[in-house]
Amino acid sequence: MDRVRPSFALAVLLFLPASLAAQRAGKLAWDARTAEHLWNRAGFGAPPSEIERAVALGREAFVAELLAGPSEVEEPFYPRADRSELRERMRELTPEERKREVGRMRDDEEATLRDYLAWWVERMVRGEDPLLECMTLFWHGHFTSSMSDVKNAREMIAQNRLFRRHALGSFRELLHAIARDAAMLEYLDNDVNRRESPNENFARELMELFTLGEGNYSEQDVKEAARAFTGWRHEDGEFRVVRRAHDDGEKTVLGRTGRLDGDDVLELLLEQEACPRFLAGKLLFHFEGAEPEAERLERYARLLRANDYAIRPFLEALFLDPEFYRPEVLGTRITAPLDFLVGTTRRLGIDPPPRSLVFGAGVLGQKLFFPPNVKGWESGEAWITTASLMQRGNLAGFLLGEVSLRDFLDEETSGLEDSGPPAQAMAGEAGMEGGTGAGEDAALPRKRRSEGFGELRSLERLGWRPRFHLSERLRRAGVSGDEGVVDALAGMLLGGDLEPDTRRSLVRYLGEERAKAGVSGTDWLDDSNGSEPILRRLAHLILSLPEGQLD
Repeated sequence: MDRVRPSFALAVLLFLPASLAAQRAGKLAWDARTAEHLWNRAGFGAPPSEIERAVALGREAFVAELLAGPSEVEEPFYPRADRSELRERMRELTPEERKREVGRMRDDEEATLRDYLAWWVERMVRGEDPLLECMTLFWHGHFTSSMSDVKNAREMIAQNRLFRRHALGSFRELLHAIARDAAMLEYLDNDVNRRESPNENFARELMELFTLGEGNYSEQDVKEAARAFTGWRHEDGEFRVVRRAHDDGEKTVLGRTGRLDGDDVLELLLEQEACPRFLAGKLLFHFEGAEPEAERLERYARLLRANDYAIRPFLEALFLDPEFYRPEVLGTRITAPLDFLVGTTRRLGIDPPPRSLVFGAGVLGQKLFFPPNVKGWESGEAWITTASLMQRGNLAGFLLGEVSLRDFLDEETSGLEDSGPPAQAMAGEAGMEGGTGAGEDAALPRKRRSEGFGELRSLERLGWRPRFHLSERLRRAGVSGDEGVVDALAGMLLGGDLEPDTRRSLVRYLGEERAKAGVSGTDWLDDSNGSEPILRRLAHLILSLPEGQLD
């Protein structure tokens, strides 16, 4: 089906038809369409000015800028308690005092976690090293650990810093580092992996989820590898191998026999043909939103192996690959909750409290540091249900200043169906069928929703309001006519295309809204009091559409 894109004065929002023809010929036209695509996939979206700058830089220069990474990232400091001193002090307290001290420490853990996650999301919003943070988030979903099991904020923060240090570096080095990480060893029970009773959890997930994938190892390989990691643990914040708990006997893993230890097993995994293929597949699917064809997967797997698992050359090749910009990939990936909220924020150029995005993403099912299970978050269609689509629309309305948190923070509801201007109701007003997205219609677990809603309630008391002026932006861009306004806002807010029928319905909706408000004339944008509320409602509707969930 033919699709339409904005055709108004801002060149940065133009997507030239020649781009698709160039791709079919094996060449890549570097224009706003392809630059926005790269911004969406290698970062978290961008405002028009940043897309325009990327186009002016040129593809190679912009990719080099993304890959350059920071010279140094100043991360927040949180002092670690001296555990031996803490244990001594706790022994001296009465039971009641000990209970209060435990409560105080729990509050400190929660406050530390909230503060760090706000810092992390703020970096995403500001566009500070976007690819670095994009890959930090990717590794958080690949090497999954959860605060629910680790129960130590500083260990989870240390793991996040580990991902950031290795985000664009060597997967080999990252793999060895994560096998010594306190949060990982705790999460996958390797802290209780002893010679006399080997625990297989870490070894199993190491093979299935981190390196090889199902079908590329045997149960006996798991059992033998678990013996190699016996005694690997953290004590008082320091990694060590407890010799009395380590099995130093002969083992056979993936056809290799010897007195193997954990490092030997890690190197054996990296030697397997399945390992670069598995990692290449994960990276390609993450950035493209589609399973790669077999030949392309093999090509990128060979690239990983040829560069000894270096991530930066892999991403450079991908971002310069014309196939990365093929029509079936452009604007078709279902955005994860955090990408949706951060991307909307960046496209609008607003600065909401970072905690609102952290907990908004949690309400939508992506609670940072709390993945649902060892496999991490499912992606693609799993992100969209009838309830979550409604919640996305309302959170977009909050960012636009159209929906008050008070309107829909009701823990007793299964979704947010009765709050704000619902996406489906608005679509009905515009003459469109309401989209429910894919996947089963299921509400989030009550406990998780309650936690997220409680945080958002506390944020409501801050009285934040979005500071932007859509009427002024469109007026400066020389936008006129209802079609021009719809194209302008769609180009600003969407990562993909509008269907022609949807575009026509939006134009009709805008005309009806102007008529109801008594706002007319060719210069109606000059009347901000009349035009701004209409434009924000239109923007809210656009972000609530199924197309608004794609990048």
